[in-house]
Amino acid sequence: MDIGMMKQETAGFTPETQQRQEEDHAHVLILGGVETPASSYAAGEALASELAGQDLRISALQSGDASAAIWLMQAGVELISLAGLQSEGNDASAIGFIGATTIGAGETESMANRPYVCCINGIRIGVVSFAEQVAEGFNNRADILSLSAYDRVRMLLNQCDHVIVLVQSGRKEAELPLPEWRERYRCFVDAGASFVVDLGRARGWEAYKHGLVFYGLGSPTGADSLGLFLNLKRNGKFSYEARALQNTAGLLDFSQNSAFRAQIDAQNTLLLNKKDYIAAVNDMCTRLYCASESTQKRGVLGLFSSQADEGQRLLALLENESARLIALRALRIRREQEKGWHGNAKRA
Repeated sequence: MDIGMMKQETAGFTPETQQRQEEDHAHVLILGGVETPASSYAAGEALASELAGQDLRISALQSGDASAAIWLMQAGVELISLAGLQSEGNDASAIGFIGATTIGAGETESMANRPYVCCINGIRIGVVSFAEQVAEGFNNRADILSLSAYDRVRMLLNQCDHVIVLVQSGRKEAELPLPEWRERYRCFVDAGASFVVDLGRARGWEAYKHGLVFYGLGSPTGADSLGLFLNLKRNGKFSYEARALQNTAGLLDFSQNSAFRAQIDAQNTLLLNKKDYIAAVNDMCTRLYCASESTQKRGVLGLFSSQADEGQRLLALLENESARLIALRALRIRREQEKGWHGNAKRA
């Protein structure tokens, strides 16, 4: 799927209901999570015009920096996910959100997992937010690995035309989604979600059954990102457009960066070919694990590693699901390669 490609799904209608159905739609924009603070928000004329026509703007706060929150407010974002917020605080209330609703964080699991439900032009929309958390018990954030995550989507489906699941997982360095996360994202669609949108690094997207899975939009305050423009209709019908965005010297506008567009198109193509996708993921995991292993061994501490140091590294792997999955895949590949080498040596 090329950037800018629009997917249209329409329901059958009679002439008497045509006008009403044309009026019954909701325009929703989803931007990636804000990681890099910007001194102030500014949008190019073309993008500003599109933003003005949106009924609901959604994004996420990844940093507790007050300037990042101010950027979101200046951009007119009404719904902000805090599930992936990297901060020791329970929520971002101290930052001083004005006119915005936050989800994905709270003092209790019930509060952190509470959904956002709204009705726009007769279209009922439910939004939930989850992120990969450190495996150390509840940390005031909604955990994507929670056993109740899929049930929350199913419950919303009973009262909404569309359910949007905001997620964040994976290592920042990873240019592709891990197969395990890809399967979990698809399970949200199986549970009834129309859209599953990762708010982290831009990684392409795919159509799955009745919905869409975006594996990363990128940060709108970074150089390149995606904006997801949704036109929602009743009974799960929708159209969408994914637009490349570029932030140049603080000015956010539609992108002319052909290299970024080609990168996303290549990722989309790779997701359609299982064999090539798995091969690329294997290469990525091997590279990331080797880089991590090399970093651990550098320096004086690496030369005199104690059992305690090894225990800390093991603990870090067990606490982080993505790191564990990457290490497991890389080690399995290494073991298979070693078996191949030994087999060749014996035959020689």
